[in-house]
Amino acid sequence: MEPLFVLMIVTGIAGLARCFAQARQEARRAAEARWRIARPVWQRAAALVGGEFRSGPGQWGDPRMQISVVCENVALLVDHDIDHGDASVVRYNTRITGTARNPSGLRLRVHEQRLRRPSGGPFRARQVDVGDPALDGAFVVKASSPTLARWWLTPPLREALRAASDYQLTLESHRLTAVRAGLEDDAEKLASAIRAAALVAGRGRALAKELRALAQELGGRLLYGAGAASAEGETTIELEHRGKLLTVGFGREGKKGAFGTQVRLARAASPSERFALRRRPRRGAARAAPGRAGDEDALSRAYELCADAPDRVAPRLGEELRREIAALRPAAIVGDEAAVTLVFGHLETGRERIERAIAIVSALAAPEPRGPYR
Repeated sequence: MEPLFVLMIVTGIAGLARCFAQARQEARRAAEARWRIARPVWQRAAALVGGEFRSGPGQWGDPRMQISVVCENVALLVDHDIDHGDASVVRYNTRITGTARNPSGLRLRVHEQRLRRPSGGPFRARQVDVGDPALDGAFVVKASSPTLARWWLTPPLREALRAASDYQLTLESHRLTAVRAGLEDDAEKLASAIRAAALVAGRGRALAKELRALAQELGGRLLYGAGAASAEGETTIELEHRGKLLTVGFGREGKKGAFGTQVRLARAASPSERFALRRRPRRGAARAAPGRAGDEDALSRAYELCADAPDRVAPRLGEELRREIAALRPAAIVGDEAAVTLVFGHLETGRERIERAIAIVSALAAPEPRGPYR
């Protein structure tokens, strides 16, 4: 190879290296300039939420900022990522992380419609309409349980999400993350995002508090996760009722069913006493032939009874019990050899309705078909 040609190659490589180094230095200077502008903004945001601000060089000498804060009884950390993938540009991501109390195991992600490429990779959940036109029109809500997502996103929380519209909030297991592209340079927006993240993470605490109070009122004990009688990761209240095991479970009906509340009372019965009383679809109820007025007809129009031996199940469904079922409107009541289970099609934590459900399953699980017993 000619020496002149080799010299040209070496000179070209050296020139590219100098250009790369210059671009990197300019990007670093630009990042430092942005940091100097954002630093007082983050300090003000920390003051707005009562947090502690820290600043200094990172592991690679980059300027870093953090805010540690306890908001709505939730500990959060606010910091930022720096992406050096492109030598000419330093890209920031503002990030809020915290640990959430999530006894239901809900997976939830909320972001604005305009964020075509949500961060954090694929999210295994389906899109949910919350029922709030302002939120459904501007945001994408994905959740593992539509019923629970609607319960989770209270009106104050929805308002907080609208104030933090630049952020994508994700709840998975007990991890809460809120991320936006770029280094936040507005103190009020950062404070709003912190409050929204805290409300999302803290909502599970409200659920846990409700369940603890319900367990205490019912005289039972609350079990979480693998120790619960329901599916793993969900919650159950266990109590003894007239010498039998009664559970109030908060989880899915089966592996793929909707999230809701199930009241289950143990019994010993023969296979011939299996039955399923399920609410008819609305269109089916609308097509049902009209009968005589009364609670018995109301139950027949609203529910379909399937049983191996209808003549053995029918005597248990006396007038009082039929009236109570029609008024409570559970999604289904199922009986097998081991138990009778009443299924709500939603998250139910009210003591009065739970106690009415207990009375219904008690009547259907009683050895004497003339129930209910109190």
